Amino acid sequence: VVGGQLKLRSHAVRPHRSRNNSSMDSTRVAIFIAVLAAAVVAVTAANTTAAPVAIGDITLGDVIAQLEKAEALVHAKMTAGWSVVLDNFSPFVIAGPLTFVFHELVYFGAWVPWLVLDQIPYFNKYKIQPEKKADGAMVAKCLKRLLLSHVFIQLPMQLLFHWVAQFLGFSMALPLPPVRDLAWQLPTFFVIEDFYFYWIHRALHHKSVYKYVHKIHHEHTHPFGIAAEYAHPVETFFLGIGTLLGPLFFAKHMVTLWAWLFVRLWETVEDHSGYDLPWNPTNFIPFWGGAVHHDFHHKTFQGPYSSIFTWCDWAFGTDKMFRAQQKKLRDGKEGAYPAQFRGAPNFEALERERAKAKVA
Repeated sequence: VVGGQLKLRSHAVRPHRSRNNSSMDSTRVAIFIAVLAAAVVAVTAANTTAAPVAIGDITLGDVIAQLEKAEALVHAKMTAGWSVVLDNFSPFVIAGPLTFVFHELVYFGAWVPWLVLDQIPYFNKYKIQPEKKADGAMVAKCLKRLLLSHVFIQLPMQLLFHWVAQFLGFSMALPLPPVRDLAWQLPTFFVIEDFYFYWIHRALHHKSVYKYVHKIHHEHTHPFGIAAEYAHPVETFFLGIGTLLGPLFFAKHMVTLWAWLFVRLWETVEDHSGYDLPWNPTNFIPFWGGAVHHDFHHKTFQGPYSSIFTWCDWAFGTDKMFRAQQKKLRDGKEGAYPAQFRGAPNFEALERERAKAKVA
């Protein structure tokens, strides 16, 4: 008991699993597989020839033509920019130091919007833990460890990536891959990394290894953006493998890897931002966990364990406490889970919503 509150640690206790729970878990896994199968069928159907569709005077062909023009423009701009990179840097510099610089710019750049919100009291109502705030000492400690980790762990790994990329068959040459490929590649990369992350993260919470590795990341019970990469070198290495899996299987071009790195860094910084903004575009992505999902994990040291989506925790039964809390934040209303689960950002916001409803 700390400060009058009971603290639980899932990595130290193994709950009894009844036969009914095992049956429920099997059902979840079956539904999970069925959803993935349905997605494959939907993608296959989308690629089949269909009759022209029109809305007023605009046909589907017109929309496709405009999208192709936009794609050609983006592809031309990307080709021009990548040509400058190829003309001025060697393959070693591109795969190593330049990619490291790109990582730093995106990672800390993604933190800036959330840092700005921290300075504006109005946005405190969207904080998931509004009663807590990272002070200057905590941020400084985080920055110091990040600097050491990035320079002495990530940069050497990045310098070695030139030879790894050659061995794995990554290309830097022109022409660049079609821009439209990113529309299926990036979601695929997210799915692959999320599944990999779930099991590695869950393993890191095992009592035999938790205190030696993952405990460092959990020093932040109320995370803020750049705490995403505040971690032990062993954790950095193994989770970094997951980032490479998608491009390794389905891309193998450095530009695609940069595009993936960009969205992945924005996602992980958002996950640790501590905010649940109602107008955040990611709220409309089915099964997207977001900061609400991961913040609960930092607060309780329990599941959920996924980094991006909600389905793994639902399928494997590691999100019961999270779902119970979200039901309370929905004022007891049932939600369609795992696709949609959000209630109010916090209990203070829920009380404000109740008060507004009474006035109305």
